Amino acid sequence: MTAFPLLQQLNEERASLLAGALPRIGGLASGRRRLFSGIRWRSDLLVTAAESIAGAESVAVQLESGEATAEVLAADLATDVAVLRVPATGPLPAESPPATVRVGDAIAVLGRGPRGPAAIWGHVRLVGAAWRSRRGGEIAQRLELDVRFDPVLEGAAVIDMQGTFIAMAVPGPFRRVIGIPAATIERIVATVERHGHLPQPYVGVRLQPLWLDEPTRTQLKHSSHAIAVIAGIDADSPAAVANLALGDLLLRVNGQSVESAAALAQQIANARPGQTVALEVLRGGQPIAVDIKVGERPRG
Repeated sequence: MTAFPLLQQLNEERASLLAGALPRIGGLASGRRRLFSGIRWRSDLLVTAAESIAGAESVAVQLESGEATAEVLAADLATDVAVLRVPATGPLPAESPPATVRVGDAIAVLGRGPRGPAAIWGHVRLVGAAWRSRRGGEIAQRLELDVRFDPVLEGAAVIDMQGTFIAMAVPGPFRRVIGIPAATIERIVATVERHGHLPQPYVGVRLQPLWLDEPTRTQLKHSSHAIAVIAGIDADSPAAVANLALGDLLLRVNGQSVESAAALAQQIANARPGQTVALEVLRGGQPIAVDIKVGERPRG
């Protein structure tokens, strides 16, 4: 007779929970990186951390069904979500409806290491509002996990106690472990499914900073001593169609002041192809309003 039946039952249920999720867990290795993890999000699509495979066109993948080569369809460094195509091996196991994530919820981080599956147990340390990454990516929810991070678990699945995939684990600043929420991953995957790749915003301008002396800065009510000036315009680009001109000084985007060329580039990067952006430029000393429809960056 088992001396501690409740502990034995808990142990069996935890092992069963992980076993149910393992068919969707992969181990990956690019030519220049150590092994890391990924999650089969569709029968033929796998997601992992974009930082792990930036620049790669394909990676080796170890699935439960065996070894294969995965084609990199998109690597969005802004959200740290990469989407890869893998050989389809039939439908995925049914999953519970999306769950509400709460502070203190128990979770498991599940990946695949060089010697087989790897898991770490922990709990949700922090749940916050939607946020933007340092590269401008829109993240649906701030999730921090209280787990001891292992590099092989970069891109691994974060599952709750119902076996629902709630996030992807990635390393964050100050040795924290961040969860990229399932809603953000689904948005990226759905976009890649729709287009076959991840469209990147494009307006077709080259910017340079222009130094302002104090009287000019005061006249323009500009808080910075530098302002973004258009130094080049691509032919037939959205900027050319909108009649932007060389030498235009960029004052505002969507009503917000632009303090530098880098800040404007970041705001454009945050836009989506097809979205209209309202610019205010200074041309010949006169402010001019220009609406520009963001395009898709040409590929190849």
